Amino acid sequence: MAGMITLLAMVVAMTPLAIDMYLPAMPTIAQDFNTPLADVQRSLTTFLIGFAAGQLIHGPLSDGLGRRPVMLGGLALFVVASVAAAIATTVESFMIWRIIQAFGGAAGAVVINAIITDKFDGPAAIKVRSAILSVMLVAPLLAPTVGSFLLRLGDWHAIYWVLAAYGAIALVWSWHAFGDLAPGTGEANVLALFRRYKVVLTEPKGWLWFIGMAFHSSTMFVFIAGSPYLYMEYFGASPELYGILFAANVVVMATCAFFNGRLAGRAQARVVLRRAQTVQLMALICLVTLVASGLGQLMTIVPLMALAIGVNSFVFPNATQQVMELFRTNAGTASAQLGASQFGMGALASGLVTLGNDHGPLPMVALMATTGTLAFGLIGLACRQK
Repeated sequence: MAGMITLLAMVVAMTPLAIDMYLPAMPTIAQDFNTPLADVQRSLTTFLIGFAAGQLIHGPLSDGLGRRPVMLGGLALFVVASVAAAIATTVESFMIWRIIQAFGGAAGAVVINAIITDKFDGPAAIKVRSAILSVMLVAPLLAPTVGSFLLRLGDWHAIYWVLAAYGAIALVWSWHAFGDLAPGTGEANVLALFRRYKVVLTEPKGWLWFIGMAFHSSTMFVFIAGSPYLYMEYFGASPELYGILFAANVVVMATCAFFNGRLAGRAQARVVLRRAQTVQLMALICLVTLVASGLGQLMTIVPLMALAIGVNSFVFPNATQQVMELFRTNAGTASAQLGASQFGMGALASGLVTLGNDHGPLPMVALMATTGTLAFGLIGLACRQK
């Protein structure tokens, strides 16, 4: 069981690794391509678009073709795209290969979610999701630090060679380990794809969850996209210090994921979810108040930001389980719709936050508070549904 959870976490971690490892290198990449930092920041937006689109395709395909071939194909595409990004010579080609990299990585994320739904129910599924999240969070905890180390050791290209090697290891391990996954219905044509989406999208109870979780995820993606400017450009942190500051968020997330797993089966999932959202909203309001009043210094922003981001580990596993229990017979498609909603809205929000560059931290924290407030209201309505 421990080995399986480690492998599942390794596959899911590919996306946060691909996002977080290159964050310290953003200024260097911009300099290398002779382009503004905002252009490189937008490569995160294009990555999220590719990831959202990939989930929309891979989810129903995994219901039709089966989990294994879809996941292995996605992992192979991730490896190829990582190599191509490493040898890109223009910012345009770099962004294109980032989209393809995200499209491949999306297969693993959406299929893993469906696998958990296939094999586990209720509190057991929440425990598995929390365990995977705890293991997976080692990746973003180390990713910016590893990225900074590779940047110092060589240059930013090394980051993508390491991502390619990581993807290759995950591909080989998955090839040998995943032999007994759900085989699928055998229907993988376009009509079957639309039929599955019709079932998911015509379920009224699902929409509040999809939209609410989209705004909730946006809060995190605004931080991810805006943090290089906030910490390195505005506050003048070095890439090494940036890695440490970023890691503070992941430490809190990992701690919360551990306790969420312990609470599964002991406390109602929706109660845990709502209390975590309340804590997050309070932290975001404090951030806006501090920054707007001119008291937003590095050492006051970092702990509040870590709290606001960290409690996501109580929200994501519990909310995801609520959604997946609505669509057990179309788990891959539902997982795809949920993920595409989250990453699609995240792409929009991460693109918006770059417009606030050169205006200090207020636009960033205000946008986080806005998306957090919308998520709080929508998920609150979803939780009242029976």
